[in-house]
Amino acid sequence: MFDKLLLPIDPSKRLRPARNYALALAKRLDVPLIATYVSNPSKTGTVTASSETRRGFEALGKRQLDQFVEENSDIKIKSITKTGKRRKVLAKMVDEGVADTLVLGPFRSFLSRLFTGSEVERILDSEASHAFVVRKEHPLPGSGSPALVVFDGPVLPKDALQKLEDFSRKFKCDLELLHIGTEIFGGAEAIDKAVEELREKLGGDFHVTSTIVPLGFFKSRRAITNSVIDSEGARVVILPDIDDAVSDILLHSLVLSASVPVCVLR
Repeated sequence: MFDKLLLPIDPSKRLRPARNYALALAKRLDVPLIATYVSNPSKTGTVTASSETRRGFEALGKRQLDQFVEENSDIKIKSITKTGKRRKVLAKMVDEGVADTLVLGPFRSFLSRLFTGSEVERILDSEASHAFVVRKEHPLPGSGSPALVVFDGPVLPKDALQKLEDFSRKFKCDLELLHIGTEIFGGAEAIDKAVEELREKLGGDFHVTSTIVPLGFFKSRRAITNSVIDSEGARVVILPDIDDAVSDILLHSLVLSASVPVCVLR
């Protein structure tokens, strides 16, 4: 998990926090970072343009990648240029084993997303890798601040518990489990069992706690999550998108609205 990071870049300043987060992740985890620039002729209006024009956009992407690599020479970065629809290109790269984790920033402004939809959400819908979604500059998770695990499904499956254990060990952080929604199967017993298993796996060096907050007319998933983030001092939200632990509604309401970076585990 998190063995090879894939960072799509473009000239947008909105992606700078994601770039910095990817660099910090590569340093902390001591893993390779792959940076890619995906040129899409259909978006740039060059589908019918001359081959020279298309090559110009590809050259622009290569310059972006070269600059990124040169500015961060202390980290091993591999650069790759691609052509096509970004979400399809990234999904194929993941399928081919180029990377197992995406680091994404908001490719579009809030107003643009209202008319064209979210590119990040389309990417997440297209592939099944882990992903960090980073909107603002933020430190990595670590000791002294828990990772907030948010789910609204009936139970956390074994695979999700294993990945949560791995995350906690990699970042040396505690875990706070937050269930949002109506009554979960088995009520508090189900989440208590998950806490018990994680405590047993992680041992006494890690704290694992839990909270259940029901949805209400004035309590949206985003509002509940951000409120718990503030009260617990969490640096990251984890969405264990495995089996039925996380609904599509929860995933799409948090990936671009949580007040801290979001890690989608798959």
